[in-house]
Parts: sequence; C-alpha cells; structure tokens
Amino acid sequence: MRPLCKTLLSGFLFSLAVFSSCLETAAAEKGILLTEEIQLKIADVFLEEGEYYRAVTEYKKFLILFPDSERADYALFQTGRAYYDGGGCASSEQSFRSVREKYPGSPYALKAYYFEGLSEWKLDKPEQAKTLFEDLAEAFPDSEYAPLALAALDREDIGAAKKGLEQFCLRYPAHPQMEKVREALLLFDHYEKLPRKSPFLAAVMSALLPGSGYFYAEHYSDGLTAFLINALFIAGSLTAVHQENYAGAGIAGGIGLPFYVGNIYGSANAAQKWNLSVR
Repeated sequence: MRPLCKTLLSGFLFSLAVFSSCLETAAAEKGILLTEEIQLKIADVFLEEGEYYRAVTEYKKFLILFPDSERADYALFQTGRAYYDGGGCASSEQSFRSVREKYPGSPYALKAYYFEGLSEWKLDKPEQAKTLFEDLAEAFPDSEYAPLALAALDREDIGAAKKGLEQFCLRYPAHPQMEKVREALLLFDHYEKLPRKSPFLAAVMSALLPGSGYFYAEHYSDGLTAFLINALFIAGSLTAVHQENYAGAGIAGGIGLPFYVGNIYGSANAAQKWNLSVR
C-alpha cells in the first residue's frame, strides 16, 4: 500500500511541476519583449502627438538601452527635433551637433547640420547660424539642404540675404521653389525705396518736446500719454520752484526724470518698430 501511495504522490508532484512550467511559459509568451523597434515607436508616437519632452525621455532611453544600435543616429537626431519643436533650442543645438560629430556618414548628418543652424538662429546667434549655413552650402552644394541654407542666410543682413538668393538661382535653376526665389529677389529693389523713420531723430524730438518722437513714429496713443505724464511732472516742478518750494521741485523732478528718459528711449524704439513693420 505504501509503495503505491509513494508512486501516486510522485506522479502528482511531477504533474504539478509540469503544469507550473506550462503556466510560466504562457505568461512569458503574453509579455512584451522590449526591442529597438518598439522603443523607437513609443518615442515617435510621443513626438507626433506633441509630447516633446516625453519623446526626449524615450529617445534617451533608447540610447541607453541600445547604445550600439544601427539606429542610434536616428534616435539622437529625433532627440534634437523633439527639443527644437518643444522650444528647447539650446539642447537641440547640442543634439544636432552630436549627430554631425558622432555620425558624419549618417543620412541624418546633413539634416542635423541645417537644423543646428536653425537652432542657432532661434538662440539669437546670427553669426554662428550664418557660418553654419554658409559651410553647409559650400561643402555640400548638391545636397537637398544646401538650397535651404542659402535661402536662410542672414535674414537681418539684407545684402547677405540677397547674395544668398542670387547664389541659389545660379546653382539650382531647376529647383521647384525657383519662381518664389525670383519673386523675393525683385522685392529687394523695392525694399531700398521703402520709407524709414530715424530712431535718432525720434529721440531728439522727444528730448525737446516729450511725446513728439512717438508722433513721428506714428505711435499716437503712446505719444499723447508721454506728453501728458511729462507735462504733469514739469508743471509740478515749475510750480514748486515758483513757490520757492525747492524740496518739492526736486522730488517732482526726481520722480519725473525716469519718465522723461523713458520717453526718449521709447520714441527711438518706436521708430525701429515702424521700420521693422514696413520691412
């Protein structure tokens, strides 16, 4: 009887072990194995949906988990794009530069070159952006980004911008955007004839008569406000002097002085804004 019980118990334990093994195998089959493709897909979805910083996290996770992946250049470039689209241009600049330096033969290297220039531009570094665009256009004239670099050259410098578009026409006569480039070139001649306001003259006018520089720059409400405020303080100071209340005159003049200086500076700035709006 005992041998029979031992046999049955052994059989039961063996069956239980087999059943447990089957359960573990089924559970493993239902799990998700994190692969390069899946990790990149997660990051790409976040980027497409505008979740830029979550996308950055997922791309960086990819670079940590799969540092030797053949798609590491793509993940690093997309990290830059996520930063760029999310407004973090300082970080995007570093990411795009890393793509160029670490993966010079990558299909994303030239694109990173161009976007690094755009990042520099957004960071208010026009000279660095100009250098990058010029280098890209000269070193890789046959790339799809060379025409874009020429078109982006120094928008603040009219002469440089015109020169860039002229080079565009010479190098890429069959480019699909050629018609728009030619139209833009025609506008440069018109630009030279546009009316302008002198910031220096606006400042001098407001120094002599507060608010008049604003009127010159066609900022009429600002001019009227500046005139009334300064007139109030000037009148108060003169009245105090007439009453021999020199302390009161000094206080009124001291309080009014920043408004007077601000009126001069603001008039010059208003003239610059007027020129910019015309341009």
